[in-house]
Amino acid sequence: MLNIIAASSPASDDLWRWFSAQRAVNEAIAALDDAGAGLLPLVEASDWQADGVRALHALIIDLRDRATAELGVLRSRLWELEAAGRS
Repeated sequence: MLNIIAASSPASDDLWRWFSAQRAVNEAIAALDDAGAGLLPLVEASDWQADGVRALHALIIDLRDRATAELGVLRSRLWELEAAGRS
């Protein structure tokens, strides 16, 4: 007769946390990708010569650049998570 008992080990908890962290980082990357894609048409549309619109244009470019920088950080964290998962 076989006795099957679900094993609860620290390793499975670590694996669950790893998968959860990886999913959260992937979701953040997707959200920033969407936000960055939404900013691209605004950069083109706001390229006017009026002072107020020029300031808006600069702000949109700044937001796009910051979103791109955050994507780099998140992709780095995802790479670290994947490396930790392989070890």
